[in-house]
Amino acid sequence: MKKDHIKHELIVIFAIVSVSFLVFTQIDVLEMIVALSAKYEHYEIDELVASAIVFAGCMVFFSIRRWRESHRYNKLLTLKNSELQTALNEVKVLQGILPICSYCKKIRDTDDSWKQLEHYIHTHSDAQFSHGICPECSDIAMKELNEMSSNKDE
Repeated sequence: MKKDHIKHELIVIFAIVSVSFLVFTQIDVLEMIVALSAKYEHYEIDELVASAIVFAGCMVFFSIRRWRESHRYNKLLTLKNSELQTALNEVKVLQGILPICSYCKKIRDTDDSWKQLEHYIHTHSDAQFSHGICPECSDIAMKELNEMSSNKDE
């Protein structure tokens, strides 16, 4: 789409330059300016023409620099958009209110079945679980094991 747009603009510029060339060759604009500047030297017309040529050259130079800069930013923006789209595709988010049993911590699914917390989260996201035991629960479990072993000894 952009390349077609650029081609269209180049064709329009070429057409404008071609038409202006044909018009200028028919009416001899430069010769008219030279004659006018000789006749009215105090108006400094020839210096205005030279300044206009320099101005046009500067505009071409800065336009090319601006085009390159915008082209670089477009590439960067395209890259960032693809990175964000990739990240967005990888993200699954749990949202809303999750009904959870206050005793066994199972979660009620949309079909009114109760699933273990790990199963529900694994099904509805890309999260994976590894199991361990926290220090508080470890202390409780050790106490229970010690009590069980002391009860067996008796």
